[in-house]
Amino acid sequence: MAEQTIGPTTTTIDDGNETRDARGEWTPRTLGKALPFAWPVEPRKLMRFFLGFPGFLWPFGAALFYGLAALTWRYLQPGADDLSNFSQLRVGWILPMFARNLVLLSIVAGTLHGILYWRRVQGTRFKYNSRWPTTNSTVFLFNNQVKDNMFWSLASGGTVWTLYEVLMLWAYGNGWIAFTTFYDNPVWFIALGFILPFWQDFHFYWVHRISHWKPLYDSAHHVHHRNTNVGPWSGLSMHPLEHLLYFTRWIILLVVPSHPIHMFYLMQRPAINPALGHTGFDRLVLRDEADGISIDSYFHYLHHRYFECNYGTVTVPFDRWFGSLHDGTPESYEHMRRKRRIPTETAA
Repeated sequence: MAEQTIGPTTTTIDDGNETRDARGEWTPRTLGKALPFAWPVEPRKLMRFFLGFPGFLWPFGAALFYGLAALTWRYLQPGADDLSNFSQLRVGWILPMFARNLVLLSIVAGTLHGILYWRRVQGTRFKYNSRWPTTNSTVFLFNNQVKDNMFWSLASGGTVWTLYEVLMLWAYGNGWIAFTTFYDNPVWFIALGFILPFWQDFHFYWVHRISHWKPLYDSAHHVHHRNTNVGPWSGLSMHPLEHLLYFTRWIILLVVPSHPIHMFYLMQRPAINPALGHTGFDRLVLRDEADGISIDSYFHYLHHRYFECNYGTVTVPFDRWFGSLHDGTPESYEHMRRKRRIPTETAA
């Protein structure tokens, strides 16, 4: 690894030809695509944002997870042929849900971890921090970051995720919440499908920001923020109290007609997507000579580095609207340095 000085800060050129600062941090060129809000409205840009690939809906914002939700309801949910099957809480349909959720999370987070951290197929290329997860720290359970993250993700996250899905199906089965299908009301069924991704981002921003309120942070959210150098298993690694808040996106379905596909979308996306948003890498390289596939997780990585910024997602600019944006520019670094009173050498 070659070392050189650029201005006042010592930087290094690593084996992946990435320029890193003295802390081993690498900064990508862009934060990703945000919703193009402007006045007057530019329809072409809006259409490209919503329907383009990659875009707000394709693949990770909606399409992939609606597809998974439909697949789950059609093939992976015991009793789905008749809602009345869920009117009673029975082990026969609850335990398979718990097992399914643990498997889904393990496939996604485990695969990403295996590729990027176990086999390290691309080394530190496009990795934000050159360090690897710690294996000898009393900060984490078992003195091991990955084992700690897996425990909280599966034991707590998988349990709360399943609990809420069970309660929602129980409510559908007893007629306690309004149920509809595509055939009953296709316009509303599709319209709700477009509304829920915005609701997801709205809910995530405010629940996440509330979690930084000191009493909640000290009692729960600090468990997640022990991961300053994140990996795929870090995404859902949270205290049970935080999981109980984090997974409450279903509350909107208490006041609008919906289908279990909508419910599974609201539950599966926040359960699985964090593995993608916490890879610690900007791109996934499938071939040595290629630039790889964009993962766009730098926006949230900055939150783990500075804590008091980027509570939402890069797509819907709640952070810009509510003054909590860190866009990776020197101006943002300087703002965070002043806000946290960090010496100049360690802020950038």
